[in-house]
Amino acid sequence: MQGALAEGVLSLVLRTLYVGRKTGLLHITRGEERGSVCFVEGSIVYGETNITECRMGETLVRHGLLNYWELERAREVKNVTGRRLGQVLVDLGNLDASGLEDALALQVREVLLTVFSWRDGSYRLDEHDPAFFRGYDRPLPLSMGEVILDAVWSITDPEVIRFGLGNLDRVLIPANDPLLRFQRITLNSSDGFLLSRVDGGSTASQILRTAPLSADEAMRSLFGLVCTGMVEWVPAPPAAAAPPPRRSLRDEIVDAYERVRGQQHHEVLGVSAVATPAEIQEAFIRLAKLYHPDSHHAPELVDLKGKLEALFQRVNEAHQALTRKRDRKPRRVPETPPPPAAAPAQAAASAPARAAAPPPARAAPAPAPSPPAAPPPVEPAPPTKTVDDLVDQAAESLGAGRYWEALVAVDQAMPEAQGRLRRRAHILRAQALLKGEGGRRAAEEELKAALQEDRGNAEAHFFLGTIYRGGGAKALAAAAYKRALDLKPRYPEALQALATLETGGPDGPKSPGLRGLFKRS
Repeated sequence: MQGALAEGVLSLVLRTLYVGRKTGLLHITRGEERGSVCFVEGSIVYGETNITECRMGETLVRHGLLNYWELERAREVKNVTGRRLGQVLVDLGNLDASGLEDALALQVREVLLTVFSWRDGSYRLDEHDPAFFRGYDRPLPLSMGEVILDAVWSITDPEVIRFGLGNLDRVLIPANDPLLRFQRITLNSSDGFLLSRVDGGSTASQILRTAPLSADEAMRSLFGLVCTGMVEWVPAPPAAAAPPPRRSLRDEIVDAYERVRGQQHHEVLGVSAVATPAEIQEAFIRLAKLYHPDSHHAPELVDLKGKLEALFQRVNEAHQALTRKRDRKPRRVPETPPPPAAAPAQAAASAPARAAAPPPARAAPAPAPSPPAAPPPVEPAPPTKTVDDLVDQAAESLGAGRYWEALVAVDQAMPEAQGRLRRRAHILRAQALLKGEGGRRAAEEELKAALQEDRGNAEAHFFLGTIYRGGGAKALAAAAYKRALDLKPRYPEALQALATLETGGPDGPKSPGLRGLFKRS
């Protein structure tokens, strides 16, 4: 698969790779610039590029996950040892294993966001068997659905989206593949509305007409749902196959005449070897009507009279032979006589002997052993909760208003939490602190501590902006919202909050709650 780049092309290329579970290296080039992404069964496993601003070191520094001096030190070690930069950063303690995966995912996302803006160049997929990438086939924590939606949102020309959708009079249905239908993906309100209208009976044009938004925005959302594979077009019914040409009666007679030579009787009539008399009779009547010489007087069949007579005679012969065979009664086999009964005298003589023999003495039964004492019941040890369980428990307690229980659960989880779980725990703790006395200040400090650990935490930036907005610090709130959108361009709550802030709305943005802000990633 290869072709030239144009606006919207990569959206359809990524859909083909994702929905089709393709494996291979996708190369995207423009002049001397190149970006390559490896896919294994539709998932991204790694990427590489020669674009300076998209290399891993520059990406980590730009997002605040690494400073310039740490990068220079890691590059010196890399040049001496020849190891990869990511492994060097882990060895130096700048990243842990989970942080390395997040860094790789962030780099691939930066590469894709860059090439999505290219309007010229080319792409090529070098397909391979999944075994070719064994050892490098662990998927990165990067949602392909989110990547495809980023590609769709990069399209600026509405005509490209209209062309990508094609015929709007086709019916849409939810995806049959559960992995596509229930994939982890963040949908905005437009996406969710259109998805709820896909019922398997409405066409795309009918669904678009019901959307309470502009035509261009509705088509963009629908195009995104199609490209992510969450909905699919109902396939057109296959064209009816042309009926096979009917053979002429002359050809049938000639073929049957040649075929019956050497056939057994049941094969001549076209029945099984164990056919019933009714089946034999039905087959004989059908063939007798077909091959009777007096039934065919067409001029083109005059020269076949001899073959018809031979065919009719052979059919009649097979019918008579099979009928006689079914009517023949099976020979009766004489039954084996039963063995003779014992003589009365012999039976009488053996009776006294049996009566005289004394019955054997029965041994006294041994006393039954006493059962062993039952061991005392052992109290089962309470199951050890995992970090996932503790974070889920904290989210549940927070949603139920039990803020102290949420803090206890988060504090238990925090020493072992890593990566995404640790980011989620920080934000849960900040929200719990916000409900207590002096909570605004404590929540702000908690979020700042979270950002000291990971400046790429978009949720922490957003929630920090919400705290600033509630305290009247609009400039700080706007900066925090913009930072969250730099990290996550399609962040719906941040988009809405920034728009409300910039338009001077009377109310600040509403907190997305546990289902939005604290959902598991």
